[in-house]
Amino acid sequence: MNCQLQRYWKRLRHVWLAGAMMVAMGSVPAAQAQAPAAPSPLQLSAAARRLQEGEKTQEPIPSESLPPPAEVTPLAPVSGAIGCASCGSTGCCIPGRFRDCCGCNRDTFCGRIFCGFYEELCCPDPCYEPKWIPAANAAFFVEGTRPVTMTRIRWDFANDFTRPDRSEFFWGQIGKKGPAKPETSLTYSQLSLYQEVAAKGFGAFIDIPYLTVDPHVNALAAGFGDMKVGAKSLLFDRDLFQLGFMFTTYLPVGNFSRGLGTGHVSLEPSLLGTLKITPNTYFQGQLSEWVPVGSDQDFQGSILHYHLSLNQVLFRPVPNVELIGTGELTGYNFQAGQFTDVNGAIQNSHPGTYITVGPGLRLVVCEWLDFGFGAAFALGSHGPDQLYRTELRIRY
Repeated sequence: MNCQLQRYWKRLRHVWLAGAMMVAMGSVPAAQAQAPAAPSPLQLSAAARRLQEGEKTQEPIPSESLPPPAEVTPLAPVSGAIGCASCGSTGCCIPGRFRDCCGCNRDTFCGRIFCGFYEELCCPDPCYEPKWIPAANAAFFVEGTRPVTMTRIRWDFANDFTRPDRSEFFWGQIGKKGPAKPETSLTYSQLSLYQEVAAKGFGAFIDIPYLTVDPHVNALAAGFGDMKVGAKSLLFDRDLFQLGFMFTTYLPVGNFSRGLGTGHVSLEPSLLGTLKITPNTYFQGQLSEWVPVGSDQDFQGSILHYHLSLNQVLFRPVPNVELIGTGELTGYNFQAGQFTDVNGAIQNSHPGTYITVGPGLRLVVCEWLDFGFGAAFALGSHGPDQLYRTELRIRY
């Protein structure tokens, strides 16, 4: 029995092995039928020969059927002589400007000056950047044209001042509003605090003085003087020149009976100007009309006064530090009014002119701080014989 089972198991095992071999051999042809047959080397050579023969027999494309090449127009060089839509087509257009700016050329001295002002007004430099320039605002007896936020401390000393009540510019009328006795001469010193706030070509200011008056005849007096308030506006701002307007109001704060004020309100419109002569040389000017209001109609009188200064950079020891010299001339033209002479008699102020000249030195440090000293000496009588001024200015 056991022998029969062993023979049966061997036969079954042989059948299984034979079936597995037949299944494995049947799967190989199926895989070969699904995969593409690789071309033989002979077939590849034949295909390559046919491709080469086709390239040799291909006809070239005639040149007549090709589009003509596009013409390239060369760009014209950019220069100031090219017209543009913004300022016409006359050939005088300059980038950044909107008008013809090459039509004013003169050979004479006056003609060149005229053309310079014409181009600054009508065709300003588009690269000009407005800023505060020390040499353009260095004068001691001329107000600066450009409004700027700053604090100024000023000390004045005047000697041998005669006719102090002339047209009620410094004193009120002697014997009425002013001191009681006719005055021969006086000396005074004044410490003033000036504060200006400015933005975008406009500024407002206030000036508060403290006076000490030492007359020869009348009693010595000290106290606050008449206060000044006003405003500035920049009318034209160019690289060559600046033109501004200033309006000042004098308020009767001082004790006029002791000679510390005039006792009336005064109004003063002014034109301010700055001219650039060279990069280191500037001219400053001021033209003002002082008009008293509310005082004696016969004794008070208006005054036209002018101030001129030539400023020159003398020395730059290090960058941003400049020593600037000034030469100044000031004139007061009394247009009306009266004054009291040393004998107590009333005299007419007009005609009469008071003129001073003098030098000055100012040291500027980094454009935000400067201090200096200036002097004015009278060319005639009837005013301060000498006036000395010291200033400290701090800009923000």
